[in-house]
Amino acid sequence: MATVLTLTPAEEELLGTLPPGDVATALRERGLPNRRVEQWKWSDLRRAAKDVRRPSAAYATGITSGPLKLDADPVDGGMIIANGRWLEGKGALPSAVTLTVGDPSPSLMPESLMASLATAAPRHTLSIPADTDVTVMVRRLSDGASYHADRLHVVVGERAKLTLIESHEVSGTPFVNSLTSVHVKAGGSVDRHVVQKNTGDGLLVHTTMPALESDARLSNTILALGGKFARHEMAMAMMGKADVKLNALYRLSHQDHMDLTSHVDLMTPGSSVRQLCKGIADDRSTAVFQGKFLVRREAQHTDAKMGHHAMLLSGDATVNAKPELEIYADDVECAHGNTVGAFDPDALFYLRQRGLSEREARGLMIDAFLGEVLEAVDNTAIREALSLSLAQEAS
Repeated sequence: MATVLTLTPAEEELLGTLPPGDVATALRERGLPNRRVEQWKWSDLRRAAKDVRRPSAAYATGITSGPLKLDADPVDGGMIIANGRWLEGKGALPSAVTLTVGDPSPSLMPESLMASLATAAPRHTLSIPADTDVTVMVRRLSDGASYHADRLHVVVGERAKLTLIESHEVSGTPFVNSLTSVHVKAGGSVDRHVVQKNTGDGLLVHTTMPALESDARLSNTILALGGKFARHEMAMAMMGKADVKLNALYRLSHQDHMDLTSHVDLMTPGSSVRQLCKGIADDRSTAVFQGKFLVRREAQHTDAKMGHHAMLLSGDATVNAKPELEIYADDVECAHGNTVGAFDPDALFYLRQRGLSEREARGLMIDAFLGEVLEAVDNTAIREALSLSLAQEAS
């Protein structure tokens, strides 16, 4: 006889927001992701979300400037989503970009229960016409103590170029479930930058699902600055020969918990993937990195490299890492690497002997360690803004 799951009060509350159907059934049978789910074994969302959070209330906090200080503003336009709701009239999209708001359409995605739950939110679709070049900022603001989901779908036309900046600005104790899906058509290009800053005890799960056609390009950078519980998950389908860069940087302290999980499915020959994740864990914080490249038999001549490197600033900090390759093709160049370490005492001594204080020496070494990720950002204004956000977090 199958075991019947006893739902937590929070799961019961969440179930009440869903219409009958496959998504509600999946939540009732599985509950929220927990340690028994392999991809969540180091991030127990069910335990973290045990408190009841009512359906989303109106955003109450005043809207201020975002976490990125863009001195040379490269943004053509943008939109604000507050507690899962699009604030119409707050920000304007570029004239070339079309926004369509669709009704909620809950649909079960076998690879991700959290993405499935997010489909119960209205879908905001941004359409970028072929042969255009635009920069768009999407700010997600979350406060209060409610659960809310949002869903963003981006369609990039053939040979179009999109620079997409997404921010998560979380205060209070909300439970935020975001889904971003990106369809890049043949020859299209996306430079995407995600900045996440939690100032309260909220929970954040952000799932990204890119689909790339032939000759498409995606450069994705995540700057994760703390949070009680945050998970950035990517499930990518490379349907044609494409060029992908996946970079991430995290800086954690206190009892932060940060999870960076990705799964790249390579289906056709000749693609290139470069993934680099670097981070700092201090105090009693926990970092999780899980990266997987699935190279199918048809994906000959794949060139894929993955690396995760972390620095521990405290003996109480924890880093869990699982880089993984699953390869069925026989003519590929694939590799992965992972390192976790602490400050080099000889290097610290060397810098101290040249007149730097211990704080200055440590700061210089941290900047050098993390700098590789930021240097990969081509846009100068965005790179400088990311660097400033990181410096402010460290100060």
